Amino acid sequence: MMAYLLALLLFGCVIEAIFIVQERKQHLLAALLLKAGASLLFVLAGFVAFSLAFLPSFGRMIVLGLMLGAIGDVCLNLRFLLTGRARLIFLFGIGAFLLGHIAYLVALIGLDPMALLYALPIAAALSFVLIRFVLARIEVSGAIKVFGIVYLCVVFLMACVCVALFVLAPLSPGRAVFAAGALLFAASDVFLVFNQFGKKAYPSFRALNLSLYYLGQVCICLTIALMR
Repeated sequence: MMAYLLALLLFGCVIEAIFIVQERKQHLLAALLLKAGASLLFVLAGFVAFSLAFLPSFGRMIVLGLMLGAIGDVCLNLRFLLTGRARLIFLFGIGAFLLGHIAYLVALIGLDPMALLYALPIAAALSFVLIRFVLARIEVSGAIKVFGIVYLCVVFLMACVCVALFVLAPLSPGRAVFAAGALLFAASDVFLVFNQFGKKAYPSFRALNLSLYYLGQVCICLTIALMR
């Protein structure tokens, strides 16, 4: 089953790469379909990984997070086609990602609740510094600004919990891969914010955002089978 899991994830990476090229060429419908396909592949990989899971409760929450991430994926590209409702679709997509991160957090805290205690002060300090840095370089207001701050705080908390778990058990492959995935995911979201709301244009940030995000989800998916 591990071979099937790796094949699905590798195929998903190929589809994601084609999607990035198609979106750059402004083939928006093709890009949407490819993005939905790539997202479906990491969800399917999640179900395959679940058949190998040593910790079923952890695996269930990760699969839920992957499914919510797939919904967010589709929404963030659908807004380019339904421009009249782009703001609402964008918020719905970010909301799906937020719920996905919460699912990941629940799974992680279940491994060792002490990791949350260690991570909270670091995440608070990191969020304060990074969010101030980001806000000084973007133009955003209203509900999107408030929602974005909450979202980034949750993303940074998840990343800090992952790192804390890894520090507590550095020989665990599952924890190491999850920490890598969470850091990739957090970096991708920062690039997303700069690309979407930056005071300056950052054309290369879109490809970075998409690439890092998908690699992050691939790592997180693998932890279903690797976590012990």
